[in-house]
Amino acid sequence: MTSRILTITSISALTAFLALPALADITAEEAWKGWQELGTAHGQTLSTGSQTRAGDTLTITDLTIEVINDDAKVAGVIPEVRFREMGDGRVEVTMSNAYQFEMEGDNGEGDTVGATFNVQQNGATLITSGTPEVMNHDYNADNLRVGVVDVKTKGEPRDIAIDVNLSSLAMTYNVKPGDLMSFTSTFASKALTFSAKGTDEENNSAFDVVGQSNNIAGVTTSAIPAEMTTNDIVSQLAQGMTSDLALTYDSGNLTINGKDETGATSNFTSQSNGGSLKVAIDKDRMSYGILGKGVEMKVSGSSIPFPELAAAYDEQAVNLTVPISKSDEAKDFLIETRLEGLTVSDVIWGMIDSGATLPRDPATLIVSLKGKAKPLIDMLAGNTENMPQDRPPFEVETLDIEALQLTVAGAEFKGNGALAFDNSQPPVLGNVAPMPTGKLNLSLVGATTLLGKLQALGLVQQDMVMTFGMMAAMLGKPGAEPDSYTSEVEFVEGGKITVNGAPMPF
Repeated sequence: MTSRILTITSISALTAFLALPALADITAEEAWKGWQELGTAHGQTLSTGSQTRAGDTLTITDLTIEVINDDAKVAGVIPEVRFREMGDGRVEVTMSNAYQFEMEGDNGEGDTVGATFNVQQNGATLITSGTPEVMNHDYNADNLRVGVVDVKTKGEPRDIAIDVNLSSLAMTYNVKPGDLMSFTSTFASKALTFSAKGTDEENNSAFDVVGQSNNIAGVTTSAIPAEMTTNDIVSQLAQGMTSDLALTYDSGNLTINGKDETGATSNFTSQSNGGSLKVAIDKDRMSYGILGKGVEMKVSGSSIPFPELAAAYDEQAVNLTVPISKSDEAKDFLIETRLEGLTVSDVIWGMIDSGATLPRDPATLIVSLKGKAKPLIDMLAGNTENMPQDRPPFEVETLDIEALQLTVAGAEFKGNGALAFDNSQPPVLGNVAPMPTGKLNLSLVGATTLLGKLQALGLVQQDMVMTFGMMAAMLGKPGAEPDSYTSEVEFVEGGKITVNGAPMPF
């Protein structure tokens, strides 16, 4: 359902400002033709009830827009669209304030689903300027709202309603024609509010979701084949399709209330001090990045045995870049996750440490890896027949460990290093990769003290503490501060490993 909402929302935004080449002497008919070509490039089929010219304005009635994918169909009618020649080289486009789209498709489990999307835009203006080679469109609206109603599954109505509203909306859209149509757009909105509410009469469960993101801003660049011959994303990417999205917001909040079939309630609230989202894809690589800052979360309700659980963190980030096309050459990859400044409520700490024996300082987890890897298959092809059965779909050639860090309860582990892999050698690491060459630099602070406290709490056994002490003495050397160890692990050619210069096994 989420993908369908994104589809219909994008269609709504697109129809709001997909305008046409603008010249001082452009005609309304030429402008309408430009709209049609742009819609076709986005996979739309357009038809009209009538086309009437009166003075400087071409009026289109009953504009039907239809998009058909492999498992879904979206279709709707805009009652009226007017193209007015402004006399100064610009074209003003106005349309009906309200219109509907219908969606029907498959939910991925063989069941048919359907819904009605009500689109409402108020105070909307669209001005198109530029040249046939570079078209510029400026769209502003007091608000743009999409409401989802009449949701059905297997032809049966469902008690679900969804509402999305963008206020103080401003967008620009730049189009360059060609075999690959180039698009650049900017987006800004004072606030995005959304809600979703529903019940399931079969098990008497219910949910209610309300959220808001403030001061949203984004930039999108993309290229789409002028004549897209298929809806298959692999084929589209092979034709040159690209997409790059960057989105930021200043603050946000979310509330989720639910009730299960037993009547037990659950409540979740969160707020944040902003964040960002980045998504990009082309035929060679796919990347994704998400960032959240200053997040606070609370959970309550009769479904948990505590009055309230709370957690917060300073920053959380996930960044991923992977090559997706089969290649004879290694490509860049990036894997990064960060959770910094994590704190939890005393109720959670009390489950394991009611006497506050352990330090309750903020925790941090960082894993940051990059390198080069050779894709052995086309990752998006969906054909598992050519998938290697005895090894991963990548051959890693280099791995740079930029940062490893775990800070918790007064102890801290850190690491970095660089490794190289000769894939002409047989795999030995779990049949995944050959033995590498390179160095790792590791440090550990406060672990002995932490283990002693965990032993006092009865959470670890004495033999574990003793085993750690022996291993630390073998693999580490004393650091610059008390209760600290450092290690330099080197992998040399021939499969040998040294730790602080001493060969393993000792």
